[in-house]
Amino acid sequence: MKIKIKGIAPYPGLRDLLIDVVGEDDRFYIDVEVADLEEALPIVLNAQEQNYDVIVSRGGTASFIRQHASIPVVDIPVSGYDILRVLTLIKDSNSSLAIIGFPNICQGARTVSSLLNVQIPIYSIHHESEVRDTLIKAVQDGAQIVLGDVVTVTIAQEMGLHGILITSGTESIQEMLMGIEYILEIYRKGQEKKPFFQPLLEHHPSAILVIDIKGQVQYMNECGKRWIGDRQTLPSELQFLLKAEGIQTQRIDFEPVLMDHQSFHIHSVPNGENIFLYLERQAKQEQPLFQLVQMPERLASFAVIMGSSQALTKVVKRAKAYAKSDKHVWISGEAGTGRTTFAEAIYSASPRNQARFYRVDCYLVDEERLTMELFGTESKQGLFQRLSKDTLYLKDIDKLSLAFQEKLADKLRKGSSIRVISSTTLSHHELLSDAHFHQELHYLIGECKVEIPPLRQRTEDIKEIARVFIAKHNSLYGKQVVGIRDEVLSHMSHYRWPGNIKELENRLGELMVLAKGHYIELEEWQLVWEGYPEEDVYALPTIDLNGTWEQIEKQILKEVLKKEGMNQTKAAKRLGISRATLWRKLQ
Repeated sequence: MKIKIKGIAPYPGLRDLLIDVVGEDDRFYIDVEVADLEEALPIVLNAQEQNYDVIVSRGGTASFIRQHASIPVVDIPVSGYDILRVLTLIKDSNSSLAIIGFPNICQGARTVSSLLNVQIPIYSIHHESEVRDTLIKAVQDGAQIVLGDVVTVTIAQEMGLHGILITSGTESIQEMLMGIEYILEIYRKGQEKKPFFQPLLEHHPSAILVIDIKGQVQYMNECGKRWIGDRQTLPSELQFLLKAEGIQTQRIDFEPVLMDHQSFHIHSVPNGENIFLYLERQAKQEQPLFQLVQMPERLASFAVIMGSSQALTKVVKRAKAYAKSDKHVWISGEAGTGRTTFAEAIYSASPRNQARFYRVDCYLVDEERLTMELFGTESKQGLFQRLSKDTLYLKDIDKLSLAFQEKLADKLRKGSSIRVISSTTLSHHELLSDAHFHQELHYLIGECKVEIPPLRQRTEDIKEIARVFIAKHNSLYGKQVVGIRDEVLSHMSHYRWPGNIKELENRLGELMVLAKGHYIELEEWQLVWEGYPEEDVYALPTIDLNGTWEQIEKQILKEVLKKEGMNQTKAAKRLGISRATLWRKLQ
């Protein structure tokens, strides 16, 4: 009889890898769900009810499950191969690195980094509660990219850092399978029938219910009785659960539900003829003051801006200096260059970073509503009327009407405690000659100017940026890609990247889906780019060198003008001449 395994994968790529590797071994049957830490508890309870022989998971999630499970829990180890792959991916990175993890990860990282002669600071932790403070120390020590387990990467991203997950590979899954039969011999089957979870369920800080398909309550713990009352049927606010599609066949995570002025997260897990309900009370949050003016949950820092080219480092240095001031900042750059990332990073590095950061996508807004939210009404205070150290980011500010721009200029002219960061895809010089943009507003908001270079002007950064995206997709798809072949990088450096970093991320996502080995090969590149016209992919100039110097010069000028979208201002700036000189030479 096959050994029945319930896999709980802390990240999606591990689920796919477990199914592929374990599915090839006739000794085992496996079913895998994705959950991390406390999210795994309902799955654990369901696995025990369905008579699984063993649970497999990784890292902190495996440790958490082991505290609550009555059936064996087997760790998926982090092998030397896993650490070798991620160190190979980032070993020649120009960004400062750090590894944060439990002792098993750190010991392997020290060994492998020593063999590779790679010097990376390694911080060992023993509990997930130590992660945030350890990350703060690593950043203070100069870290920009952090390697670690799921909890480390998640908190790193919350703090505006790049986190690279050390993923488990095929070798780790095979090592885990070798230990399962031995562990099953040690654990007594009788443990599965012990009333292990009764005290846990009764005293759990969240409400736990078991209902039948008619909504009759079969069991409710003490917390549930306090929150919704000791009752025999589901309250009316939860009756919709019984009609939810798939509730008797699969786990469902529902949108928050409001009961008695309190919001609850609800998870359901089918259990034979019954349904297991897990209710978590949402912490009461401050009601949003605005609808169009939004507060992002996560904000970037300068550490996530990848690249070491002169073009980029000069801009980052200037932006960091502006962040320390209290002046309004204007950011210009093509779509996909990372204007929002720069805006958030400037806020994060500013003295105002303990106040709120608001964002408005100006090309999407109802201006009448935005007027009320920014400038207020007779009955409600607007953002500019509040005495605060908040920061307002106006993305694509040039999309606002002239009438609205005049209101904004008037407010800033009179003075405001709000700091404004704005951005456009047009350059500052182009806006000065744009009749649809308020000229005084240009000077009021543009006290400090940041111009982000397009990716085609810093192609030497592509390899560095690609590492982060590769690591992200490794964890999503269960891949173990460690790099890109040189011939592929050569093609990438000749492509013009009209969509800039966002396009690079999308294309790498396609390449990662197609990748079969440890490197992105030329074959995969050709598959992704076969739909592109040759001139769009490489955009190599064809200059006839047989004419006079004046003829050759005119060809070069026309080629540069074409590459800058026939924009004479941009072409002249790229050539280091005035628009008048460019116009004269083209005649």
